[in-house]
Amino acid sequence: MRHSLMLALALGTLCAPAFAEKADSSKPIEVNADSASLDQKQGINVFEGNVIITQGTLSLRAHKTVATQDANRRQKLQATGSPVYFRQKLDGQAEYVDGQASRVDYDSANNTVVLTGKAQVKRGKDIVNGEQITYNTATEIYQVKGQGGSNTTGRVTIILQPQEKP
Repeated sequence: MRHSLMLALALGTLCAPAFAEKADSSKPIEVNADSASLDQKQGINVFEGNVIITQGTLSLRAHKTVATQDANRRQKLQATGSPVYFRQKLDGQAEYVDGQASRVDYDSANNTVVLTGKAQVKRGKDIVNGEQITYNTATEIYQVKGQGGSNTTGRVTIILQPQEKP
C-alpha cells in the first residue's frame, strides 16, 4: 500500500518539484476518506468521498482518487472532484503553491501532471488559469490551453507579478 500511496506525494510536487518542501518526502502519508478499496495484488487503490491526503506541507482534497502501480513500478494517480484542491509549501520559503481543477492526472512514466477543467495554479501572487494545464516534472515545462472548440472563445490567463528589487 505504501508504494501506491507515494503517488499522493508526486501529485503534491506537480507545480514546482524543484522547489517543493524537501522535508515532506520523509513525512508519513495520511489518507482520510469515506471509503477505501485496496487491491495490493493488482496495484490499485481507490479512495472515495471527501478524500484528504496529507504529507508534511502537502495537502490534497478530492472526491475520489484512484492510484495504480504496474509491475515496473510506474505510477498513475487520478483525482476527481468539484474541484480537486492541492497545496504545498515551497522549500525554504513562506510561500505556497495552490492549485485546483476538476480532474488531476499524474503519470510517472511520462513525468506529467495534467489539470483539466477550470484549472488554476497559484504561486504567491502569480496565477495561471486555463481549461487544461500540463506540467512536465522532468523538463519543468508548462503548457496551458484554453477551452477551444469552434463555439467557444476560451483563453488562458497568466498573471505574473513584477519581481521585488533587493
